[in-house]
Amino acid sequence: MLGESLLTLAALAGRLVVDAADSDGWATAERGYAQLLGRGNAKQAKLASRWLEETREQLSGGPGADMEMIRMALAGRWAGRWADLLEENPDVEAELRALVLEIQAALPARKLSASDDAVSVNGDISSYAAGPEHPGALATRSELAYAAGQAGDADAARDQFAALLPVAERVLGPEHPDTLTNRHNLANFTGYTGDAAAARDQFAALLSVRERVFGADSPDTLVARFNLAYWTGRAGAAVDARDQFAALLPIRERIYGPDHPDTLAAREELAYWTGCAGAAAAARDQFAALLSAYEEVLGPEHPETLAVWYQLAHWTALAADEAGLQD
Repeated sequence: MLGESLLTLAALAGRLVVDAADSDGWATAERGYAQLLGRGNAKQAKLASRWLEETREQLSGGPGADMEMIRMALAGRWAGRWADLLEENPDVEAELRALVLEIQAALPARKLSASDDAVSVNGDISSYAAGPEHPGALATRSELAYAAGQAGDADAARDQFAALLPVAERVLGPEHPDTLTNRHNLANFTGYTGDAAAARDQFAALLSVRERVFGADSPDTLVARFNLAYWTGRAGAAVDARDQFAALLPIRERIYGPDHPDTLAAREELAYWTGCAGAAAAARDQFAALLSAYEEVLGPEHPETLAVWYQLAHWTALAADEAGLQD
């Protein structure tokens, strides 16, 4: 397993692939990264060049919220590649550090990622990459952990966030927004590993902090309430989950409006847990009403709309079965 210093180096190298992709420093980055990944193997170097070109093409869509998500995902993917390389070839560390220095020096200041603000544009990353408690290092470690979870490795994400959280609490403070985000991600990935009860308990503790720090109606607080209700249900308490979503829904309707995606998500969960709590006919009726909203807001063929279609059919069948048994 890589130490914190090498994980930070891998994360920084991953971010620089993304930062360099649409800059004048791309030629330097592409050549150096391909050679480093190739390790003298022409076939592997060619594959690395293809990966790099695919990354550049994926980043050609221009600015926007979706593009920022794509940049983060690609940075995490590349961080994983560098982490694998460092684990398989420990002797490559010095070469990767030198290449990162070279690419940073070639990038204009405006291209450097926000979490790398404290890193000199002249390329002095020696203290940064060797200092895993620098706030920028903590941010890149968080992105690397999240990327592992998004790639399907919930166990790795949980373990990385569990290791990161006490450092963030000590360096940034227990109520810093980044620390609370790490707590949020730790709770979610704990649930995704199969421990819904632990995720529920972690979100319950997090919710009280976010309510005090950000206020009861802040987006961060409402997301924590949503996840607390979700993992409460997954832990086997369907009635409690139903009641928590029933309490959350009018708040989201008031703050975001009835057609906002977050409001519709709360309606969908309320309908689902209503059915799981034993009221199939009520779930059927809620999904029927929700389907009309999804069709109007997202369109009839949107994946979320089709998912609601499925739930409507499911609870319609169960309601019919229940009615038949009562007859």
